[in-house]
Amino acid sequence: MLNEWASAHERGVVVAGPMWDGDRWADAVAAFCRAAGWPLLAEPCSQLRRTMPGVVVTDHHDLLLRTTWADAEPPDAVLRIGGAPTSKPLRQWIERHRPAFAFVDPASTWTDASFSVSLHLTIGPDAMANAARALLLTESGWAQRWADADADAGAAIDSVLDTEPLLEAGVARQIGRSLPAGHALYVSNSMPVRDVDAYLRARAETLAVHAHRGASGIDGVISAATGVAASGTPTTVLVGDLAFRHDIGGLVGAFDTVPAAHGGSGGLDLTVVVVDNGGGTIFSFLPAYGVIDAEAFDRLLTTPPGRSSSQLASGLSAAMGFEHHHIGSGDELHALLTSPGSNRGVRVITIDIDADANRDQHRRLADAVAAAVRGAEPRSQ
Repeated sequence: MLNEWASAHERGVVVAGPMWDGDRWADAVAAFCRAAGWPLLAEPCSQLRRTMPGVVVTDHHDLLLRTTWADAEPPDAVLRIGGAPTSKPLRQWIERHRPAFAFVDPASTWTDASFSVSLHLTIGPDAMANAARALLLTESGWAQRWADADADAGAAIDSVLDTEPLLEAGVARQIGRSLPAGHALYVSNSMPVRDVDAYLRARAETLAVHAHRGASGIDGVISAATGVAASGTPTTVLVGDLAFRHDIGGLVGAFDTVPAAHGGSGGLDLTVVVVDNGGGTIFSFLPAYGVIDAEAFDRLLTTPPGRSSSQLASGLSAAMGFEHHHIGSGDELHALLTSPGSNRGVRVITIDIDADANRDQHRRLADAVAAAVRGAEPRSQ
């Protein structure tokens, strides 16, 4: 059924949402993308944002799908595997164009808030691989146009991030560049998971990316990451300053598994990266920001803490025997994330983020991508 459905559509995309077992699907998804000539729009939590021979893996679809280029290249079909994607521009792009929509849903969750699904499939990787072998599609240049646009978007992003101080987008990009193979990344809700989706690039080295999306919000992020690290996997967790404060108790659990050489009783390799933007600044990306009274906005939504995360992390680390590093550049972050060692214990890395500069940079990154791909729009549109 899947091969017949896909064969009827030339301009399709494969969307990979959050999956804990994405590795199990990698070969089948790659085979399908190659056979269909469709690009793969995979968020990091799918475990499928990785380089795959012969597959166009878009790193920057969150920004690309905000542009007029994306609306000039509407899809005929979408094949989604995994949970609901993080990217709001992706969801809105699909809603605007209403392509034929197949959902591979082996767990029978049927997560489809937009009511876009037209074909629901409870199949496994073998069935997808079989469908790929049966596809009979001709090369149309569709995937190559996505590859070219994604490359232009990446160059535009680099032109901004490589010349400016380290802010949240640069932190997400650097983590993807620096974490060694075999490591895990745990990502907080709010802005971290969105920035990782937008700026972490496909890589050949394995990097398991986890997040607990949904009703849990920012609670328990450090505790969850500590659980991953306790399995023996070196783990980095990316959190904002409010998520850090919400789960300071998680550091106590980490303390109980700190190596004896560091004053603890167990073995753990956990790095906590805290981007301190003054509390809850994701809300400043909402349309209400700048419209309602600024003092009321900060009091009700931003909830700025009275003291910096660096001060808090310094005191906690001293009390618990953790390392603490307060840094301000991508080079410093790279050096810490790539430093050799195992069962090193717990490190807390704090990075001060100017909220106004961060918001402005996000806007300029979107504008830079839009400008970079504008010339690639089809002349007929």
